[in-house]
Amino acid sequence: MTEPNQTAFIVKVALPDEDAPERLLTLFYAVIADDPDQGVQIVKGAVREGAEVTLTEVRLSQATAQAIDLLPGYARAL
Repeated sequence: MTEPNQTAFIVKVALPDEDAPERLLTLFYAVIADDPDQGVQIVKGAVREGAEVTLTEVRLSQATAQAIDLLPGYARAL
């Protein structure tokens, strides 16, 4: 469950496609964290090394985070 001081951030991940390395795959992850930098670090820890991880402007509502069972400190691919 999201604590009052935590936000559900959406983070963009871009990484080379294993079958076609010249192409980038783009994925989006949701993560609950106390601040944006912590959210990015959580996602970086969940994806392949070398992936480009960037914070988006999008946030999830508390209701949506609960509906998808998003837990603080864990990244979930969307």
